[in-house]
Amino acid sequence: MIGGIFNVVPRGGERFTFHNVDWAPASLEQARTGLNVTGAQGTVDLRKMNLNPPLTTEVTVPVDATASNVTVIIPDNVPVEVQADMTFGNLNEHGTDRGGRLQDDSTLYNSGKPGANLVVKIDGTFSNVTIQEGN
Repeated sequence: MIGGIFNVVPRGGERFTFHNVDWAPASLEQARTGLNVTGAQGTVDLRKMNLNPPLTTEVTVPVDATASNVTVIIPDNVPVEVQADMTFGNLNEHGTDRGGRLQDDSTLYNSGKPGANLVVKIDGTFSNVTIQEGN
């Protein structure tokens, strides 16, 4: 873990600053590739996908965040399952912060909607991740 921190921090006395990352996949195929961010602040907006509900099969969207602050905006027209594995991180869902170590934590959204789940699989280390419901 210590080595991971040193991989994030720039060398040579440079000042470390966050960069902005805004990702809004347009298709399920693009969403399946996921997002891997390090030292970033940004938004993952899953509402812009052409979902064409109901989903016939489960789709997993991987979000790997290291030393980052990320807001994940989930759509409101399909069932969504958020799976979180956080190490020294913070997960904010429904206005509640849960920090420290979360392993294989899962929350369902829009469970009354038909079809298979859109699964947002979060792997966060030294990060803050906020789940924001559509609109």
